[in-house]
Amino acid sequence: MAMPLIEDQSLDHVFYPDSDGEPMAENQLQAELIRTLILGFQRLYAGRPDVLVGGDNFWYPVKGQPSIVVAPDTMVVVDLPSPPDIRTMGSYRQWEHGGHVALAIEVLSPSNTWAEMVRKRQFYDQHGADEYWAFDPATGALEVWVREADGLRACTVMDEGFISPTTSVLVKVVDGELAVHDSKGGRRWLTPLGEVTRAEQTVRELEARLTALQRNT
Repeated sequence: MAMPLIEDQSLDHVFYPDSDGEPMAENQLQAELIRTLILGFQRLYAGRPDVLVGGDNFWYPVKGQPSIVVAPDTMVVVDLPSPPDIRTMGSYRQWEHGGHVALAIEVLSPSNTWAEMVRKRQFYDQHGADEYWAFDPATGALEVWVREADGLRACTVMDEGFISPTTSVLVKVVDGELAVHDSKGGRRWLTPLGEVTRAEQTVRELEARLTALQRNT
C-alpha cells in the first residue's frame, strides 16, 4: 500500500539569512547602474501586485537548503499569487512567496570575474530563471542569456540592441554604457537623479503651457 507523502515540517525551522553583511556595490559606477535598473523595472511594473523587483535580495529556490542561495544585483519576480509585505519578507523564499524569477541581472564589480558570472549563470539556469544579463561597466561587455527548452542559451546583442522576451525592454551598449529603454525602444532609463530632473522638467513645461493658455483666454 502506497503511503501518502508528508511534508517534512522540520524544514519550517531552517534559518535563511537575509544578508551576508557585504555592501550592495563596490564603487559608485556599479551602485548607480544597479539603482537605475531597480528603479526602471519598478516603474515598468508599477501597479502590478504579481511582480516583485528586488536588488541584492537573497533568492532561496529550495526549501530546507539555505546554502543554495544567490543575490542578483537586480531581480524581477513574476506570477506572485499575492504581493509580499516588503517590510517583513526579507529574502525571496520561492516556495513560500510563489512566483518565479523572470530576469536576473549581474553588474560586475572590480573584484568580480567572468568565471564567477559563469557560476552564477549556471545557478540561474538550474533554478529556472527565464533570462539572465551580465554587464561589466569597466569594459562595456554585455551578455544576455534566454531560456529555451533545454536551458539558458546565449543571445547575440546587435548594435541596435536586444529586446528582452521576458520584459519587452530594449537593452544595448552605447559608448560603453548599458542603455535600457522602455518596451521595444521607448524612453531611455536614466539614473534616479536623472529621472527626477526629467520629471521636474516635464512639470515646468506643462506649467508653462498652462500659463500660456490662460493668458490667451
